[in-house]
Amino acid sequence: MQQPAIPPPPAAPRRIRPPSLVRVQRLADAPTRWTLLALAAWLLWRTRDAGIGGGWLALLAGYALLALLSTGYWLARSQAAGPRRADVWLAYGLYSADALLVAALIWRDGGVSSSFYILLVLLALKAAMLTPSLPGMIWMPFLFGPLYTAALRLAAGNFGFLADSAFQTRYLLLWAWLVGLVLVAWELARRTAEAVAMDAALTQQQAALAQKTETLQRTATDLGDRVLELRALQEVSKALATTLRTEETLQLVLENLCRVTGSSHCAVALIEAGRDDAVLSGASFDEDDEQAQAFAVPLAAEPAVREALHGGRPVHVAAHMQKEEGRLKTKDGGNLPSVTLGALLDGHPYVVTPLISRGQPIGALLVAESAGRGARGKLNLPDQLLTSFAYFAATALENARLYQDAWEKRRELEAVLAGIGDGVVVVDPDMALILMNPVARAILGLEAEPPAGVPLRLYLSVSAFADLLAETMQSGQEQIRELDLPDPRRGETPADEHRTYGILASPVLDAEGQVGGVVAVLRDVTAQKELERMKSNFLSVVSHELRTPLHSIKGFVEIILMGKTGPVSELQEDFLKTVRTQTLVLQRMIDDLLEFSRMEAGRVRLHLAEVSLPAMARSVNARLAPLAEEGGLRLRQDLSEELPEIDGDRTRLEQVLTNLVENAIKFTPDGGEIVISGERLGDRVRLTVADTGIGIPPEEQERVFDRFYQVDGSERRAYRGAGLGLSICRHIVERHNGRIWVESEGAPGRGSRFHVELPIRLQMDEAPTIDFTTPARARRDG
Repeated sequence: MQQPAIPPPPAAPRRIRPPSLVRVQRLADAPTRWTLLALAAWLLWRTRDAGIGGGWLALLAGYALLALLSTGYWLARSQAAGPRRADVWLAYGLYSADALLVAALIWRDGGVSSSFYILLVLLALKAAMLTPSLPGMIWMPFLFGPLYTAALRLAAGNFGFLADSAFQTRYLLLWAWLVGLVLVAWELARRTAEAVAMDAALTQQQAALAQKTETLQRTATDLGDRVLELRALQEVSKALATTLRTEETLQLVLENLCRVTGSSHCAVALIEAGRDDAVLSGASFDEDDEQAQAFAVPLAAEPAVREALHGGRPVHVAAHMQKEEGRLKTKDGGNLPSVTLGALLDGHPYVVTPLISRGQPIGALLVAESAGRGARGKLNLPDQLLTSFAYFAATALENARLYQDAWEKRRELEAVLAGIGDGVVVVDPDMALILMNPVARAILGLEAEPPAGVPLRLYLSVSAFADLLAETMQSGQEQIRELDLPDPRRGETPADEHRTYGILASPVLDAEGQVGGVVAVLRDVTAQKELERMKSNFLSVVSHELRTPLHSIKGFVEIILMGKTGPVSELQEDFLKTVRTQTLVLQRMIDDLLEFSRMEAGRVRLHLAEVSLPAMARSVNARLAPLAEEGGLRLRQDLSEELPEIDGDRTRLEQVLTNLVENAIKFTPDGGEIVISGERLGDRVRLTVADTGIGIPPEEQERVFDRFYQVDGSERRAYRGAGLGLSICRHIVERHNGRIWVESEGAPGRGSRFHVELPIRLQMDEAPTIDFTTPARARRDG
């Protein structure tokens, strides 16, 4: 594969560095000094008439010697060497000597009238040139002002020159020059520092660019190899996607492994059986045999494989050979030769690469480091290639296993569904059929099961079932209904015969919690409904038949207690009162049974009107206060008169409140308290009956509203009743579009709290009836 051309890095730019002190002294300072020496000699010659004393000649000779020595010193110093402390002090000293010489020349030349003050300006310029090497040099020229003044004082003999306008002008110009020069030198130093910093950054970037260029060249080479490997892996993935059978997938993995790596011996092993007696079973390829051979190897005998599976990375194994050790039984009962992996690979060194699926090891790939006859060049065995190949192979083998398991599970599920007595129907979000068992097909009156993926509604003669499935799909909530469907045994029954089926439709949620379909279970409840009807008729008949003799018993007991049949002893009176009390209990049970029978038959209608809850509570309180006092209880009302009037049947709502208060009186010991309270909750109101009685265990609280249910169902229970009061209360409340529930800690003395929540405004299209024939849950969902 042709590698992309990588441009060479740019040539290294010339480094920017501040001028060295030695270089500046050579190029600027030394020539300036020799120039000053020449000017001093010329001035002495020009002013020879004023006399040339020994002091001036000595000054000139000393300065000449200083210039000579300094020039020789700077020429001897290397420019590459950094400045030493002696160099710095020498530079400052030489600059001071230059300034003193200029001051002496101004003194010699006549003081104020001398033009040699220009030399101070030039010296200040030299200080600016020395500033990059000696930052403190820029402040030396500020001594020129006092030095110039001292030279003029020596020349004039007094300070009268201070009033001279020429002196003042020169002095101001000198200071202006110095200030401007400082600013220029500061800016020059700043720009020089920036240039040096930028140069250093550029040098660093150039080095990084050279390193990146080298890395890019290596990456381009590796990329070419990876592209070739990816093409091979792409072909492998395409080949592995052509089958879902485990045996065929195993064969394809083996063939492609040998082709991609160019090895002469390859093997694929899968883990089977348990952890303690795990076996590696699979297939191996030897180019001498030119066909795959099945094998089984104990996992415990292969430490290299265990290491690869534990570490999740390829493991290289040196060459070794062991002979066949016996035969192992496989899961299907067959026998396979048990050999070591080294023997399977003909003793060549090999690489073990683990097969990992969903984080769990499922087997291993084994590739010998020996080129086959058809291989070109060296083997293609980088760990990255083997790991990538193992990923595709593990995915393909796991998919084949999952497909096999799913196929077997589907066959098992179909067998189970065909054998159960209930009908089962499963549809997708588009109401297309997924599954239907024979029982459901018979219930729905279908001659044959509709094709999968076809809308189920097209095959149904009764649309109510399809509507129920659609409603479940739309709401995402479980639905329970009873539907009357034509009897599937139409040939054996009258044409108008129908059967009742209880249908439970539940949404099927996907991994994201969205409704992905609906499963419905259909159960024939015709016999159950007939049994309930017979039970209801029986209860109604028995209740009516019991009322007549019960009234007679009650009447005769009252007559005897009144003494109209003769004197009654104290013991007889006590017995008769007990009979009267039990007669009242029995009459209440019969009344509940009759009420329940009327409600179950749908003969009780609600008569809606505006109901004042505080007034209703006062009425119940007044009627039951004697009963509470008889039991030593305190009955209290805590309802605000500001509670709004609600729409409802006053008689039925008062019946609910009466039942709740009577239950509280019945189950509250002597000295307890019962409180009726209420509050408004938006567009609803809540009534609460709280007591300090024996409480209700948490596990019983949902069942206390069921028909005929008693918390204590034993024959020795202290409280008698038919178990219908709370069931009647629940149905009355639900027909008012309300709800009723109980809260209790289940501990004696902590009592219970029954809550009734009702809407303020009740909207109904027709006169509501209380119907016990449909389960309460279905009515709430509907």
